Amino acid sequence: MAVGTGTYVITNLVDQSEEELWQIALAVLIGGATLIVQYMVDFEQRLGSVETGQRQNRRELGESLTARHDEMKELVDQGFRRVSEVTELFSRLDASGMPSDEISRLVRSAAHVGSQSRGIVKEFARAEITRVASMMTALTSWGSADWEGENNDLLIALTRCVRESIYATSSFVDLAFWKTATAKHYLDVQREAIRCGVKVRRLFIVQIREEFDDLDEILQEQRSAGIEAGVLVLSELRSDIRVGETLDVVILDEELYFEIKTDVQQLNPNARLEARAPHVTRRKERFDKLWDACGEGPPELRGR
Repeated sequence: MAVGTGTYVITNLVDQSEEELWQIALAVLIGGATLIVQYMVDFEQRLGSVETGQRQNRRELGESLTARHDEMKELVDQGFRRVSEVTELFSRLDASGMPSDEISRLVRSAAHVGSQSRGIVKEFARAEITRVASMMTALTSWGSADWEGENNDLLIALTRCVRESIYATSSFVDLAFWKTATAKHYLDVQREAIRCGVKVRRLFIVQIREEFDDLDEILQEQRSAGIEAGVLVLSELRSDIRVGETLDVVILDEELYFEIKTDVQQLNPNARLEARAPHVTRRKERFDKLWDACGEGPPELRGR
């Protein structure tokens, strides 16, 4: 309406001699043409917006597809890498003589516990896997591992693995241990090892001869199991032998040793597993020196 009115005014200004009817017709014609032009301009603008939107959508879709493709590719690559790692690990297990079937059983069981269990069962399983992994890492990385407490379960497990020899010193620190149920179980495991051909020597270390009386029953039990057991009295040793470590140590197959350390009050024990050859050699040499000194003592103190 505004266009027609404006056009009407323009036609009056252009030609005042034309009749009113022609003025109106011309105004309508010009107004209609203007409307068509405006519509076409608006349509072209809208069409341009649609095309721009479509190009934007195609670009965003392309970027999304590219990102999804990259993501899928990365997932596939990760999957192949994991398969390759697992294959390599099991190949190394087979080559090292480790029981790959047992490792597979552990992994399947751990996965089952993780998905089916909850609460303390799941936490215990996770803690055990972490404990074993930490011990293996420590032994392979540093050749030794440490724990708070005596860790007698580990010592019993190690004894079951021995094939040749066990050389052990047992000081006044742990004499009370031999009167416990755990010690009886430990002695049974050693007895089984001896039946399989393992040589076991144990040297009990006391400060003075009077403490020897407390060992009669323990010595008889040890010797009846097939263990070569002797007693060493520190106060009676030559100074060159007395000077040196007299810790509680168990040397296994001369390849590693299990050791118990305490504080100055003989409290707060800590267990240590050492596999580094120089350390094992020094412990074995120290044991041999003490064992030889025991053999020089009275018959009742000698190992047999």
